[in-house]
Amino acid sequence: MSDDDNQRNEELIEEIAEDLKKAENEDNPEWDGSEAEFVSDDDAEEYEIPETGYRLSYVLTQEEMYKCLYHSDIIRTKGKRAVIESIVLGIAAVIFFVTFLTAGSQYSNYNLFFAVVCLAMIGVIWTVPHFYLKSMAKTMADGKTIEAEIYPTHIDIGRDDGKWSIELDGSSTIDEFDNIIMIVTDKDRAFAIPERVIEPEVYNDIRAILQTGTQPDEED
Repeated sequence: MSDDDNQRNEELIEEIAEDLKKAENEDNPEWDGSEAEFVSDDDAEEYEIPETGYRLSYVLTQEEMYKCLYHSDIIRTKGKRAVIESIVLGIAAVIFFVTFLTAGSQYSNYNLFFAVVCLAMIGVIWTVPHFYLKSMAKTMADGKTIEAEIYPTHIDIGRDDGKWSIELDGSSTIDEFDNIIMIVTDKDRAFAIPERVIEPEVYNDIRAILQTGTQPDEED
């Protein structure tokens, strides 16, 4: 082999070695950028599970509005409290009547007067709140459509400027009565869903979401 051939072989070996050296210093294209893209925000959003919800659209009737108002804190004298106060007033009325009939004193007319007052107060307890709530329910049941979207973490109610939300984080209370589900927020804002507007196929799912994200109302 001539010197020229040896020189060409050495030059070829040096070129191959140089190419291998350069290849070792280059980034592997199979991994380049893949890890950064895997942990990027855009990629994370792509792997998130979309939060699905249930959309409801309905109109509360006057009777349903009345029931919601009755179970709110607008009227304090109701339920067990109304029964107890009526019993106490009834006993007092009986005592005054008996005293009026048996005492025969100069104050007997006062006993009759107070007995009548006690009976009148019982009537007020059971009738005045009823008519008051009926009037309010008639005004508030204005026929407007209520639109709500129920998600596992919150409820969106209304649209545009009138839109507001309830966070299902345990800060609100839930009350179920007369086929109505009512949620009251910690700011005393109420949201009611009649069970009639919920399809049977999704009723249990919606009820579970609402119960899980709220606390039961323990008030009488």
